[in-house]
Amino acid sequence: MTAMLVGPNGPASDKVTEGFERAHLRVVRVTHAAAGCERLAVAMPQVVVVLGSLRADERDALMDRATAVGALVMYVDPELDQETLDELVGRAAQAAIERKILRDEASAVGSLSEPPGPDEDVDSQW
Repeated sequence: MTAMLVGPNGPASDKVTEGFERAHLRVVRVTHAAAGCERLAVAMPQVVVVLGSLRADERDALMDRATAVGALVMYVDPELDQETLDELVGRAAQAAIERKILRDEASAVGSLSEPPGPDEDVDSQW
């Protein structure tokens, strides 16, 4: 399971990263939205957490790419108190776990349970 953190390095990003790591999520950290857009398709995170605000064009681009990989996007104020930040990280971690399960189930449904036999027409069930 993977979470992406978009935002500048600092105490808030360190706290968010630590929270995700406690929940056993791999964290991909990027400092700005453009880097996040580039890495989304490779990292395939279940959740993208944005610390602070983005310009409208950055927000739209990030949202488009996150939607394409099935990731939830959360915007977090880096000035939040520790208790609220911990709660949001916990919710984001839970969402990542749920999305990973759904993604795994969807890929299992889409795979063949048995390969076609040598005399079976592969396209016969279309």
